[in-house]
Formats: sequence, C-alpha cells, structure tokens
Amino acid sequence: MKKSGKMSMVGNMTKVESVPARDADALLYDLPAQTTMSSRAETPSPMKEMSKAKVPFTNQLTPETFLRLKQFECWGGMEIQDILEEALTAFFADKPEANRELPPKAKEKLKKKIPNMK
Repeated sequence: MKKSGKMSMVGNMTKVESVPARDADALLYDLPAQTTMSSRAETPSPMKEMSKAKVPFTNQLTPETFLRLKQFECWGGMEIQDILEEALTAFFADKPEANRELPPKAKEKLKKKIPNMK
C-alpha cells in the first residue's frame, strides 16, 4: 500500500498545538480565545523536564475500579495517564517515604528505565 504525502487527519487532531486552549463558554458561544494560565510561558526546571518524560508500566486493578476509571476517562474528559498522575500525586502528598532517596543499588537499577534521573 502506497502512503500519500498527506498527514493523517486523526494524527493532526491529537496534536496539542493544533487544539486551541479555550474554555467551554468560548467554544459554545464562539467567543474569542482568552489567555489562560496554562498558555503562559513558564520557566523550565529540571524536575519539570523529567516530569515531561513518560515511563511505561503495567499494573492490575479490580474490575470495579477499572470500570470506574474508564467511566471517568469517558465522562470526566481526562486520559488515564493524567488521572493516574493526579491521583498518585495527591496520594504521595502526605507520604514522606515517597520522597526518601532510594538505596544505591535500587537507584542504579531504576536508571535503566529513567535515564535522565539524578
């Protein structure tokens, strides 16, 4: 099958820069886009740079929890990776163990998955 020189319409729609950041009212009532907090330039930090990278992993959930996750993904308008990121960040907020440095052996092993880890 020969590929055409045109870009995929679906691939084009999923690009973040191709979707304007507008609130629901602006979209519904065709109002001009306003500058939002997320569209302002931010100073990059080393921690944010590492946060942009994604580390794939697998896990298992009960069928009930998985169903709720999929329902929220559909009706809440968030992707699963964003839901997990937000939920785990909130979970770790009051867990000092999550901020303890790993032992050297464990840290070296993890560097294979996260190459830019300090």
